Amino acid sequence: MKKIRVLQLVEGFNFGGAETKLLELVTFMDRARFETTVVSLGLGNEIEALFRQLDCRVLTFQRQKQVDFALLRRVKDFIRTEEIDIVMTTLFYADVIGALAGHAGGATGVFSWETISSPKWLVPHRYWAYRYAIRKADKVISVSRATADWLVNQRHVPADKVMIIPYGVNLKKFNPVPASLRRRDIGLTDTDLVFGQVSRLTEQKGHRYLIEAAARIVQVLPQAKFVLVGDGPLRAALEDQVRRLGVEKQFLFLGFRQDVADLLPLFDVFVLPSLYEGLPNVVLEAMACALPVIATPADGTKEAVIDQQTGYLVPIGDVDALADKMIAVGSDLQLRRILGKAGRERVEREFSLEGQVNQFESLYSEYASRRERR
Repeated sequence: MKKIRVLQLVEGFNFGGAETKLLELVTFMDRARFETTVVSLGLGNEIEALFRQLDCRVLTFQRQKQVDFALLRRVKDFIRTEEIDIVMTTLFYADVIGALAGHAGGATGVFSWETISSPKWLVPHRYWAYRYAIRKADKVISVSRATADWLVNQRHVPADKVMIIPYGVNLKKFNPVPASLRRRDIGLTDTDLVFGQVSRLTEQKGHRYLIEAAARIVQVLPQAKFVLVGDGPLRAALEDQVRRLGVEKQFLFLGFRQDVADLLPLFDVFVLPSLYEGLPNVVLEAMACALPVIATPADGTKEAVIDQQTGYLVPIGDVDALADKMIAVGSDLQLRRILGKAGRERVEREFSLEGQVNQFESLYSEYASRRERR
């Protein structure tokens, strides 16, 4: 049986939720049925090495200028020459290029994977470019109901074109038992009360609110420590904020790490005070590690975290509410255990990686069969 040829077109290899979920999806696709090529458009390379370790072809088609029509032709020609059956795009620039090149190059299925409800996608030049291009796509795949509603109401994608495939978590990899790391390996002790956040250091992720809250929390919980995993353009500014508030001894900036599954079980509480999201995969990973989650109800986050059952949701930008919930959960070991256990059970029921991958494979197979029927 001929394998289904899939092109995964991604804006770049940055360390972000969309890129890491694409890495995971490609890793777990059935190699006996699908032959995958990953093409980056060159906007970032932080996790490029991880993609190149995959058992598939990985290429970079570097964008030469802001609007690169030569790149559009190159992608279209690649689809035609390689007889690609399915094109799926991740992030804005790939969405536009891939949607326009997909069917023109001969693919039978063209899909956009929308992983975030970002205000920057609504600025006029992005909005109109996306609206023009996305007409050529067969489906726009949303990771959450909130993102699906945003696509219809804000980006004006026809409702019948939008489908939801929630993120899934590798439950064997993400679990409550520490594997190769111990707290002392990252400069912590067993008596520390550890609040952790894993995300790029960008405005979207709300780190500044966590840092402001931390200045209050240490007055009540002097054993509190705050671990920030990830890197990004705000690192220097956030480190300066920590120094100005006098909590530099309580903060660890670990930078980009490839061992998040080993780090999460070292935390006591996971925190994500985001301004906007799609469905933050790291929240599901934290829940799979039986961590209570304190987060904002940003888009798909409220579909993962059940307030007062698996954690707490606090208003976006409300430092006092964030600090109060962190103090409440940090002060109560039994509460942390109850919330964490409920979170793990919820991920097992609703957000398995196996279920996510199966839905993508079924979608790809459905559209690829149209070439055979033709």
